[in-house]
Amino acid sequence: MSQGQKPDNKFVPPTDVKSVLAMAKRPKKVVVTAGMPYANGPLHLGHLAGAHVPADIYARWMRMWIGAENVLFVNGNDDHGSTSEVAALQAGMPIREFIDTIHEKQKMTLAKYGIQTDIFTGTSRPETYPLHEAFSQDFLRGLYKNGLLEKRVTKQWFDPKMGRFLQDRFVRGTCPNCGNTEAYSDECDACGTQFDPSTLQNPRSQLSEAPPELRETAHWWLDMWKVADPLKAAIEKKQKAWRPAVVTEVINTVLIGCRFENVHEAKYKEIKETLPKHKSRYVAGKKVECLFENKADLAKAQGLLEAAGIPSIATDKWSRRPITRDVAWGIPVPPEIDPEMKGKTLYVWPDSLIAPIVFTQVALRGAGRRPEEYKDFWCDPEASVVQFLGQDNVFFYVIMQGAMWLGTQGDTQRLPVKGELQMTDILSVYHLMVNGEKMSKSKGNFYTGDQLLEMGYTPDQVRYFLALLSLPVKASNFDFEQFAERNRFLAGPLNAAFEKPISACHSKFGGRVPEGKLIGKAEADTVKLVQTYLRSMQKGDYSTLLGQIENYARQINSLFTQYKPHDDRAPEQERKDALYTCFYVLKNLMIMLAPFAPHTMNELRQSLNLPESVFRADELGVGLPAGHEIHAKRPYFPAVESSTTPD
Repeated sequence: MSQGQKPDNKFVPPTDVKSVLAMAKRPKKVVVTAGMPYANGPLHLGHLAGAHVPADIYARWMRMWIGAENVLFVNGNDDHGSTSEVAALQAGMPIREFIDTIHEKQKMTLAKYGIQTDIFTGTSRPETYPLHEAFSQDFLRGLYKNGLLEKRVTKQWFDPKMGRFLQDRFVRGTCPNCGNTEAYSDECDACGTQFDPSTLQNPRSQLSEAPPELRETAHWWLDMWKVADPLKAAIEKKQKAWRPAVVTEVINTVLIGCRFENVHEAKYKEIKETLPKHKSRYVAGKKVECLFENKADLAKAQGLLEAAGIPSIATDKWSRRPITRDVAWGIPVPPEIDPEMKGKTLYVWPDSLIAPIVFTQVALRGAGRRPEEYKDFWCDPEASVVQFLGQDNVFFYVIMQGAMWLGTQGDTQRLPVKGELQMTDILSVYHLMVNGEKMSKSKGNFYTGDQLLEMGYTPDQVRYFLALLSLPVKASNFDFEQFAERNRFLAGPLNAAFEKPISACHSKFGGRVPEGKLIGKAEADTVKLVQTYLRSMQKGDYSTLLGQIENYARQINSLFTQYKPHDDRAPEQERKDALYTCFYVLKNLMIMLAPFAPHTMNELRQSLNLPESVFRADELGVGLPAGHEIHAKRPYFPAVESSTTPD
């Protein structure tokens, strides 16, 4: 019989931390990834807030939860594509030298913030590229073999002066809708209109300022419609695990349905009950849309609609995206599949989806393990891959990635089985604003990660505040006044919770934990908090959790106020019990805060005279024994200057 179950199968809430930990499910292996930064500039506050800090917090916790040997935190630069190529061109540097320079700077920034990756590499780096090229090309061969690659000829801008095709972002011109002279090739930021590139007025190349020409070019498109049924099923299976914003976006994108003009609505209502199970709704363009469970139901429905004189078109525009480009800097497509595709390279988006699998192989090899072990992490239903990224990247990491994974299976019409790439868990966040506005160099509120440290803030102060932001549920603000206020709390009440028991232990009890017992609500509150902690850390939801941990820390100050362990005039046994309880709470605090403020909690660990191995989940709820020697106080969170807002 499992923990928490009575013979009559009624759930019994656990009454101790050990039972809470025993009841929680632990994955066998975990890979953690963060949104891959382009190798075109320094890491800024948005990178840290949206991807790298939350991913590092998660990876540190998972090491505590299932053992460091079972966790890999892999990341690297998104080197390929025109973004890096053009940035190097504008910097007047060879692309290899440019990327290497950026890579080292980003790597140093991550190290300063305690971002503890098992590897931070790059898609073009010498330790990675050979594996990445081979793996990516095999991926394309698998997609081609399973019929998921469709060749299409489209028109694309070509710079005759540079002798190269141009990506949409490297063509500017006059918007046909509002007259904005800085519109992109196919959309205008000023009025929000999307348009056919051929309607852009006065187009000019961003690389040479020459007027570009529209020329035909062939590319492979990923046909996600081929795997729409299992893709929809995979997404529906993740609904409880994913954040609501991710679920809403992908459920409203992966549609298996059809649309017809609303002039046919009366006829539709007459035959509605004869159609397979579906939902209907009004959509833009005076149309009715019917959404079905699968493609077989859709096909049957379209036949019945056609027979009733209601022509319809499938809702499948979401399902076809180009995955190759006319860019020199990238992974070449397999040359033997189609001679017409010679010289094309893999589009940077699918390139970046495949890359973390290869990064895992490189990390394993660097640790003296076999690269083939990546399958234990990526291809086992009992393992987990957790990816932290921005909300605007959800389409690629859920829909495109899911279709690519399914499209390489032996049977593309079912969910993956053991040995095949499993669907990953996506933890996305909204945009970070600074002082109420979107980050902008021209507005003076754009901060790199290094700049914050140069202002005198510590990495743990920044990490803690970023974790408190509500980015998983809404666009959130890095407000320097609120940042200063939070730092005052860390340096004040939270430091006091660390320091008071240590000081009292040395001044009144010879530097050793006194004989005592747990009093008050310490044990019951710890049980509740550990339950919350496990749930919140699993979902990467840190903001509310940290508030509860802070409330838990206040127990120490309350115990000092009530029982006065530092005051000889209070009853001795009460003082001993109170201090014993304080150290119990303090050790739990140290472990729970370690993923958020690793340097500070390591200082506290040394004060408590505990080994590094104490940072394990199974140490939660295990107090310090009577007689345990406590070392001296150390610097914890720093004092806050009176003026902490940047000029």
